[in-house]
Amino acid sequence: MWLLSQLPAQAEGTDFSQGSFSKESYYVTLGLFLLSVPGLWSQIKRAPKAKRVRKTFETQGPQQKGAVPLDQRARQIFAYFKKYNYDVKDAGDVIRFTGNYKASRGQAAALTFYVFMGLGSTALVLSIAAPFGGSYWYALTLLSPLAGGYYWQRGSRVEEVAVKMVTADDDSTTDIVVEGDQEEVTRMSKELQLVEKGKVYVKGLLE
Repeated sequence: MWLLSQLPAQAEGTDFSQGSFSKESYYVTLGLFLLSVPGLWSQIKRAPKAKRVRKTFETQGPQQKGAVPLDQRARQIFAYFKKYNYDVKDAGDVIRFTGNYKASRGQAAALTFYVFMGLGSTALVLSIAAPFGGSYWYALTLLSPLAGGYYWQRGSRVEEVAVKMVTADDDSTTDIVVEGDQEEVTRMSKELQLVEKGKVYVKGLLE
């Protein structure tokens, strides 16, 4: 906090005409500092937590010609979760599946990279605002692997996904309501080729 309070004074007291940087570049780097530092810790804290979403997918109802029967659709959903080692927790109107979500090496690497860049921006500002540290400020980037380690230790968790199938009164459509981790819901929709309600499925070039 002390350092933040000294930054404006440092800018006013700096002879920009004699240095290798302009006043404008100083405030650009100051902006990077103010934007990156508060968000770094938030990014690290949120990384291991699930981002839960609720999506509704619309399929053809029993009345539609060529529609997948409801019991077959249910078997597809059960088979999908069994494939990824989920267990059935509750099989009422709302079917709840639970499974162990393992931390992702890719996400750990991505988080390490983001923190590395953020600490690099912080070091850039500190090298200007507090020149006594010189290039040693960039040693802060060596702390970035700790962010990946923090995620890796806390990223594995028990995940729950809820699924409910609702057929329209005229049997023209069936809504599949899914609530769970965003990555899991997205993967499920892709593998089962479910289309979110109100959207149109467009095949990719490689399909």
